[in-house]
Amino acid sequence: MRFRGQTPAEAERAPARPDAVPADPEQRRARARTLAELATTYGLPAVLQHDLLRRETWGPDAQPLSTFRHERTVATPAFGGFRVPNVDTLYSSAWVDLTGGPVDVTLPDVGARYYTLQLLDAFSGTTNISRRTVGDARRFTLVPPGSPWPDDADGDDPGTRLAVAVDSRVMWVLMRIQVGHDDLATVRALQDEVRLEPHGRSTVAPEQPAGAVEEDPAAFMETLDAALRLQGHPVADDALVAQLRSIGIGGTEPFDAASLDEATAQGLAEGFAAAMEVVSANRALLGTPTPGGWTRVADKGRHGHRHLNRAIMNFVGLGANVVDENTSFNTYVDADGQPLDGRRAYEIDLDDAPDCEAFWSITLYEAATGMLYDAPERRHSVGSASGGRTDVAAGRIVVGPDAPGSGAWLPTPAGPFFLVLRIYVPGPQVVAGAWTPPPVRPR
Repeated sequence: MRFRGQTPAEAERAPARPDAVPADPEQRRARARTLAELATTYGLPAVLQHDLLRRETWGPDAQPLSTFRHERTVATPAFGGFRVPNVDTLYSSAWVDLTGGPVDVTLPDVGARYYTLQLLDAFSGTTNISRRTVGDARRFTLVPPGSPWPDDADGDDPGTRLAVAVDSRVMWVLMRIQVGHDDLATVRALQDEVRLEPHGRSTVAPEQPAGAVEEDPAAFMETLDAALRLQGHPVADDALVAQLRSIGIGGTEPFDAASLDEATAQGLAEGFAAAMEVVSANRALLGTPTPGGWTRVADKGRHGHRHLNRAIMNFVGLGANVVDENTSFNTYVDADGQPLDGRRAYEIDLDDAPDCEAFWSITLYEAATGMLYDAPERRHSVGSASGGRTDVAAGRIVVGPDAPGSGAWLPTPAGPFFLVLRIYVPGPQVVAGAWTPPPVRPR
């Protein structure tokens, strides 16, 4: 706040002392618990993403910054990048270091094939470079916060580069290129043609992972502190992040769990556990229920200050894309509201298939892990033009332990599972919510 006649120095002078810390141990514990719950809910996306950055850029098999690591086959049950991967595309992942300035991106001609380069900032905010957003353009410059706009960007000549403003010093770029049953070699060649060219020198040093960040409160808080030091945070979050200094996050020195007093450490552990329990228990609240029992996953990559929504979304699976690029639905229950169980058989009647400009697919995952089931013949998915074993433009889909005499089939594990319907570049009826998936009916 600034009053008329007051100078900026008077209004904006930083306080000389840190925030008060209660002298009573029980009060310190209670306050630390509150702040740890806040830190966990707010920081979960940044922690999971920073932990992934560390794991992929540290050790003997380290991935250099600003280079792509290409998955050469569709995801399998052993996929280790993140939960709930699709089997419709080949993934490529890069941690693009913009600490030295802008980075140029050059793409090959992919023809009519679906593709996207999803640019994720430190808190999972998403921008896409795709045919939907840039048409046939293939040359881009990623411009980090504080960098001047490139002189040669955004010209009228189609050969000039399009400048793309990004919000973090290190961006996670998750590339997806559509793959079919018999064109792996073609897609692998397209992956190899993508170019990343930094303008300046990196200032980021590889960091050793801190531990099990979803289970260990000290590892979580250390990783959150490291992520904030590297990436910063949105200006709108200044007041929230400033409060975390009382538990050693975002202060003048890196977080050190050993330096916390017993009451603060106890409160930190309690707050972390309470927040993770809320996130884990509310995975079903990812979106809006539909009449058929599915949930339409909403606001992916666009969360604003809805921190619990953002935490749940990233806990369920990192890298969720915006609904304009990929509208998705999931269901853990059948038409009667009963949990899906692979010891039973179900049917989905998709005579009214979803409208889309690219394609759609339904993929099955094990409920306990969020990973693909080790299905016979790798039958993980069915769809209109996907990497699944069976493509169906519309019609009956059987979900169960035994193959049907006709129709598309999704094999099930001997236990709970869930389904995800992805619609790539959805049509207006899907975007508007006028189309919703049919129920999963017991046979």
